[in-house]
Amino acid sequence: MKPAVIAFSIFFTALCSAWAPPAIAAEDECSPGGCSLDLAVNNTGVSFGNSRRFNGLRLNLVDRDVEEINGVNVTLWKPGHNPHAVMRGLMLGLVAVDAAYLQGVSIGGLAVVGESCMEGISIAGLASVAEGSMTGFSIAGLASVAEGSMTGISIAGLASVAEGSMTGFSIAGLASVAEGSMTGFSIAGLASVAEGSMTGFSIAGLASVAEGSITGFSVAGLASVAEGNMAGISLAGLASVTEKSMTGISIAGLAAVAERNMTGISVAGLACVSERNLTGISIAGLAIAGEDEINGLAASLGSITSDGDISGVALGAVGLLGLRSSRSEDDEGYSRSLDISPSFTGIRARNVRWLAIHGMDIRAEDSLLGMGISGIALRADEIRGGAVAGIVVKTRDLGGVSISSVNYVDGLQVGLSLGVVNYARELRGFQLGLLNIAKNNPRGLRVLPILNAHL
Repeated sequence: MKPAVIAFSIFFTALCSAWAPPAIAAEDECSPGGCSLDLAVNNTGVSFGNSRRFNGLRLNLVDRDVEEINGVNVTLWKPGHNPHAVMRGLMLGLVAVDAAYLQGVSIGGLAVVGESCMEGISIAGLASVAEGSMTGFSIAGLASVAEGSMTGISIAGLASVAEGSMTGFSIAGLASVAEGSMTGFSIAGLASVAEGSMTGFSIAGLASVAEGSITGFSVAGLASVAEGNMAGISLAGLASVTEKSMTGISIAGLAAVAERNMTGISVAGLACVSERNLTGISIAGLAIAGEDEINGLAASLGSITSDGDISGVALGAVGLLGLRSSRSEDDEGYSRSLDISPSFTGIRARNVRWLAIHGMDIRAEDSLLGMGISGIALRADEIRGGAVAGIVVKTRDLGGVSISSVNYVDGLQVGLSLGVVNYARELRGFQLGLLNIAKNNPRGLRVLPILNAHL
């Protein structure tokens, strides 16, 4: 049987040669980049050399001026220029894979280059580069780069960069950068940067930065920064900062700052600052400032200040740092600038409502409505409720109860004052203390010890 097998093999080889003659023997089988030897039927089979169009297994030294390859393509040296090449299937390049359009699995010793776009799986020792869009799974020792959009999974030793949008899962040793929006899951050793919005999950060793909004979960060793809104959960070693509104949970080692509204839970080692309304739960080591209003729970070891109202529960300890904003006219009406300077400031607002407790000072420029407790001084133009201070309570109008070493009412007191010295220009109630002064009482009853009253 062995001679018969040998004879059949010789016959089959001769038949294939007659049916598909070697490309090197025919002039039209040569491309500008070289010739090929094809064992094929209708350009399908096995090709050795630079065949321009082929389906099947193709082995070549240098790909140049290729048009279309479908199947398995193996290139042994650096590819030439292939501005119109379409390659589909499994592409292996000992040095690099280069085509206008790559679809399938591309593996290059140094690089994989799609001069137009790249779809599928790309694995490169140094870089995967698409001059258009990149879609699928990309692994590169140094960088994955798309001059268009990047969609899918990208893993790079240094950087994943898309000049368009980046969507999917990106891991980079240094940076993930999108000149458009970034959507999905991004992990970078140094920074995740989007010139558009950032949506999803971002972890960066130093900073997560978006020129648009940040929405989702952001973790940064130093700072999370958004020029648009910030919504979701933000964790930063130093600061979470947005030039617009912040909504959700923000935890920062130093400061959480919103140039517009801050809503939700914010915790900062030094300061929580909103240049408009601050609503929710705010906890800071030194200062909390809501330039327009503070609503909810505000707790700080230092000051709690607002140019508007404080409504809810405000808890402070010592007044060591004051945060104030100044306004100046500009083309749009006004601009704000934040002045941070050492000053004696406790809880300060135009109106203070519900419950305010501070170890040193509470000051309401208009009214205190509710309960105020201060270790040293409590001052308000009007008090409706209860006021307790270690040294002095001073008001123009009291309606309720005031307890302090000195209770000073420069106008009408309706209710009870209890202290060492109590003074009321017009008393309609009771004073209990060592010295009680009611200026509207008859002569002889204006200054009394222990008790004074006017009903």
